[in-house]
Amino acid sequence: MTETSRDAREAPVGFPIVREDRFLPPPLLREVGASGQPRPLRFPDGHVGWMVSDYANARAVLADRRFIVGVTRQASGQPGKYEAYDDALGSLRSGAITQADPPAHTRLRRAVGERFTPAGVEERRARIERIVSEQLDALERVGGPTDLFAEYALPIPSRVICDLLGVPESDEHWFVKPTELLLSPQATPEQVKEAFAAFSEYVREVVERKRAEPEDDLLCDLLRAEVLDDEEIAGVALELFVTGHETSAGLIAMSTFALLEERARWERLCSEPELLETGAEELLRYLSVVDIGFTRTATEDVEIAGVAIAAGQSVAISLLGANHDEDQFEGADEVAIERSENRHLAFGHGIHKCLGQHLARLELGVALAGLTQRLPDLRLAVPASEVLLESTDAGVYRVSSLPVTW
Repeated sequence: MTETSRDAREAPVGFPIVREDRFLPPPLLREVGASGQPRPLRFPDGHVGWMVSDYANARAVLADRRFIVGVTRQASGQPGKYEAYDDALGSLRSGAITQADPPAHTRLRRAVGERFTPAGVEERRARIERIVSEQLDALERVGGPTDLFAEYALPIPSRVICDLLGVPESDEHWFVKPTELLLSPQATPEQVKEAFAAFSEYVREVVERKRAEPEDDLLCDLLRAEVLDDEEIAGVALELFVTGHETSAGLIAMSTFALLEERARWERLCSEPELLETGAEELLRYLSVVDIGFTRTATEDVEIAGVAIAAGQSVAISLLGANHDEDQFEGADEVAIERSENRHLAFGHGIHKCLGQHLARLELGVALAGLTQRLPDLRLAVPASEVLLESTDAGVYRVSSLPVTW
């Protein structure tokens, strides 16, 4: 029977939905997932939509073209922060791939896609290995104890994205600081708007400089192709800067933490490097660092598992809940680094599946390989309980500091 009035009969749950057991889904997400149906959810701006937390429904919504991202509601954090972000971008929003729906999404993604295919990413392996090696050299010079996030996890993807877009590594402050403000629960919408207004002008200047002095990088590829205009290219650049470093840095740091917390996991990867590929994939599933950052809006009345979703209503998708669904993953709450059948949703699903997924995989794999091979004695410098974890305003779960020594 279709439950056309479930939202009226059942009190909506609200944010924050916080992990209570470090890496595992909180009871509420498990409850929603076990029901196999959407649950009414009150969003930060006060409106009521829905949440799904089981694998089958999460995958179905992400693949359903009747759900769009173009009018997505902010899924977590301070109301108004993402409005401030959009205001600061102005016309650069025309190049925001993650906020576009077909046909604009198709055109934008096709324009940049070649550099992000498995083959295109593999061409960057040697450069990424060099960056990782240099960061390991720097770690060894500094010695322990040190903050692995600041000294290793963050510099690697920041340097990679600078290389991809053809800007000096010294420019990283232009995107690191605004992204941190966007994520930080302490930052205000006014701070976000000011930072991204300045960042927007920076990427416009980069595109102008690339047009005058062409090089071998993604932005010059886009200029030569003449498929996108300069504002769209600047918008693509801004989004790649933002999305290309923070989640990858979080993946590297969180993966290292999860391995070091259970020493047997770390030692096994050190002694069996052939498991690095499946191990990295398993950590992507287990950690689900983007835990509830995906939201879609129904363009028409849709039924999900017997529940009626009205046109215009929002549906938040818990990737964390989906990736810990026992119906899909046996022993879902354990890290099985040898797991070979692993169709997780850490990068989403459908036409909006993360453009940079292959690059993020390569960065994570090379970063973990470097640590396990060069620093097999790596260990936490503080008790695991003292490593602070937080859910950011963008629904990204992370460590802000990871003290280690060796």
